[in-house]
Amino acid sequence: MGREFTKEFLERYDRMLMEGRDKKKYRNKGARQTTVKTVYGEVTYQRTVYEVTEEDGTRHFVYLLDETLELDHVGLISTNMAELLVKGITELSYRECARQVSEMTGQTISAMGVWNVIQALGEKVCEDEAELTEAYKKGQVKGKREVPVLFEEADGVYIKLQGKDRKKEKQDKSEIKIGIAYDGWRKTGPDRYALENKVVVAGFSKAKEFQEYREAAIAREFNLDEVDQRILNADGASWIKKVKDKSTCFQLDPFHRNKAVKEKIHEPAARDAVLELIKGEEIEEVFRYLEIYRNSLSDEAEIEDVEELIRYYENNREGLLPYQSQELELPDPPEGLEYRNMGTMENHVCSGKLYEVTERLRRPVFEEEKVEELYGEILMSAKTPKKDGKGYQYPAVGHVVGLEGKIQGERKRLLYMAGY
Repeated sequence: MGREFTKEFLERYDRMLMEGRDKKKYRNKGARQTTVKTVYGEVTYQRTVYEVTEEDGTRHFVYLLDETLELDHVGLISTNMAELLVKGITELSYRECARQVSEMTGQTISAMGVWNVIQALGEKVCEDEAELTEAYKKGQVKGKREVPVLFEEADGVYIKLQGKDRKKEKQDKSEIKIGIAYDGWRKTGPDRYALENKVVVAGFSKAKEFQEYREAAIAREFNLDEVDQRILNADGASWIKKVKDKSTCFQLDPFHRNKAVKEKIHEPAARDAVLELIKGEEIEEVFRYLEIYRNSLSDEAEIEDVEELIRYYENNREGLLPYQSQELELPDPPEGLEYRNMGTMENHVCSGKLYEVTERLRRPVFEEEKVEELYGEILMSAKTPKKDGKGYQYPAVGHVVGLEGKIQGERKRLLYMAGY
């Protein structure tokens, strides 16, 4: 029923576009059949192709319905189907994602088909990011949200590459840079807090490019001119240092700070002693203890590990103290928010960027009045007797089946099943 409704709707809308077009610009060249994959099966329908002659005499062909549907974003795949593929590919290989989605929807999509959809969405992501970054450089991006303090976190995560990506990069893994920004914590329940107005960015780009896009994405949400203090929590990687400017307070991420101790100090008692000194915020004593401990070792491998830990801490000395202990004069948090310990990045390593794109592609593409008009026509055709006059049988194709009964209250359900 959903497929029949969608077919009928699309073909009627195509006819409406044909009747309302600029006939001097768009020359009707007949109808062509195509198929779009949806979560409720493949929908085959006819849409009109037009010849367009430009001022310079060049000619090309367009489908007004395809342009209205914006099918150039993900090919002949519905947004609902694209969502399933995006969700699947974040956890599965292309081949396994194709298999499971095919089983779930009752139709066939190949591993290469999944790859093509993800690539199309990825290109759309890149275009959006480039446009936003360019607008930010021109001073055209300024968020409406004004906050006194902006909390930021950055991290890098290595992920496994698949197929052509692995061959292109000539390696099995690649680092994806991730950043989040928020203006505080809101209590949502007993011992439960949620980040307020969270902005998430991610990408494989170089440090400078990532920083430009990160700033643009943050500026789209927040008015950075009104922020009194920015605080950055990160693991101290070299590319992250390029993200931080002089006015930003830096805090070494507690998870990575403590993890380094557990990995580089092999003696449990010494390990506990260092962690206790860090907890007590006795930074100078931390370095003094590490020097003494290193001099007491005889194993070259253990000595090298301790020296590596000392270098790591020395390079991030300014951030060994939590931001609350760095003598900042922070204004009071906005009503309903709290300022808490940072270090939430490990819980926000996400792969939802492509999903965000599919969400943006969900914006209405049909004019509401035309949708209502077509919806009424389709329902009326479903109620029309199949025989007329001397018994002419209307063709079943093109009419919604299963709607002969009561239709009140079914509008939203039908539109949902049709993907609108």
